[in-house]
Amino acid sequence: MKFNNKGIYQLCFGLILFLLISSVGINVYADEKADPKFEAARSFSENLAAVKVNGKWGLIDVKGNFVVPAAYESISFYKGTAIIKMAGKYGVISTMGKEIIPAQYEEITYSKDWRNRPQNELLAVKQGSKWGVYDRSGKEIVPVYYDKIEINFNGTINVSLNSKVGLLDKNGRTLIPVGYSFIFSSSHWDEKEPVKNLSTVGLGGKWGIVDQNGKEIIPVVYDRVSMGANLIRVQKDKKFGFSNYQGQEVIPLKYDEDWRYAGLYYFSEGVAAVSVAGKWGYIDEKDRTVIPFAYDNGYPFKDGLAVVSLNKRQGLINKENKIIIPLQYDNLYYLAQLYNGSTMYAGDNLIIAKSGDKEGVFDINGREIIPLKYESISSIGDGLFKVQLNTKYGVIDKTDKVIIPIQSKVYEYIQYDENKTFRVFNEGKWKFYKQDGAELIRSEYDYALPFANGLAPVKVNNKWGYVDRKGKLTPWSY
Repeated sequence: MKFNNKGIYQLCFGLILFLLISSVGINVYADEKADPKFEAARSFSENLAAVKVNGKWGLIDVKGNFVVPAAYESISFYKGTAIIKMAGKYGVISTMGKEIIPAQYEEITYSKDWRNRPQNELLAVKQGSKWGVYDRSGKEIVPVYYDKIEINFNGTINVSLNSKVGLLDKNGRTLIPVGYSFIFSSSHWDEKEPVKNLSTVGLGGKWGIVDQNGKEIIPVVYDRVSMGANLIRVQKDKKFGFSNYQGQEVIPLKYDEDWRYAGLYYFSEGVAAVSVAGKWGYIDEKDRTVIPFAYDNGYPFKDGLAVVSLNKRQGLINKENKIIIPLQYDNLYYLAQLYNGSTMYAGDNLIIAKSGDKEGVFDINGREIIPLKYESISSIGDGLFKVQLNTKYGVIDKTDKVIIPIQSKVYEYIQYDENKTFRVFNEGKWKFYKQDGAELIRSEYDYALPFANGLAPVKVNNKWGYVDRKGKLTPWSY
């Protein structure tokens, strides 16, 4: 291959230009001259994304083609159906644009789980001041008749009329007639195992439990009841005990109620923390003391361990009452991570210890794996932790190795997503990093949402587009 002098000069100039651009940190992958075109955009899900054009919302596929035209005031979708808003009214269409429920309702809502995600196939609709239920095919399950409707995680339906509540099954059949002050349906509802199909009910300030036919299992005479795996906690006159699922009190109401720890009185791993005369111990399901009443407080067991406190100091014990972490800390609690504002155990069997204004991490064997030197620690998944040190934020792993530096900048927001990518907000700009803390994309954005289908919505100069993991703006975004 031969080059003339002009070709050699061009090659050298191009190489020098590339090195110069790289040295000053400009993103050589991004379309710097291209401006995004969408007024708003959301992350992909189910190979679709909602985008806004000329004040209206529609759905595009991963190639940027509109599968639902931008014709709606709002749109949200799940499993092939989308709730849309037109002329101030809500309806439902398929994600191919076919009408399922006419846009004639003041409100339409999905049933959602504890992570705020759509949960099942039912939709609650509001017309005027009344509510009804449809399924996703557009079939009416419950007529628009009730004052209020709540679709439970398990598919059952709470209905309210004239300040009284009843329960319907997922087909609209009455399970518990309207007549109670409240109903909490079991999250384990299963048509194949009717014994699980129980509901906590209230009437006249008293609590009880009924089955799927409305028959009382626990009479509505208690101040509070709470279902556990094998036993039901029952409480009356500031004392509590336990009943079985046949309605028999198997542990007398002799333990002290303490409103500060109302959520702790249940069996976990076969034992429960209970209190007598201000001291806490643990009993088994036959009411035998398995850990003496020697503590000021006791928390439920998890993975064979429980947090206990004495003289305003907390530690960790096992079921033999052996001390795993000394009782010398202000607070101990299992490391947890957050999903849409709801807490879930991180699954790493790690415990945060707090002493004064410093936090560190222990494993379940009592070994300190992260020293008590941080102002705050929270799990973000995959063995990574967001930490605060000297008012600055960063990310470390479980060996205390720094992944995203905590000395150089004060990060205002750090989020780690299921694509193993960090979104970091700092000094008014958003930036993407890899799992190891290296830059994923050199560019910074006015706003950025998580990656999905290999693309992330980003905002630049008040417009939105989609970039790939190299920072290149997709051609259909501008």
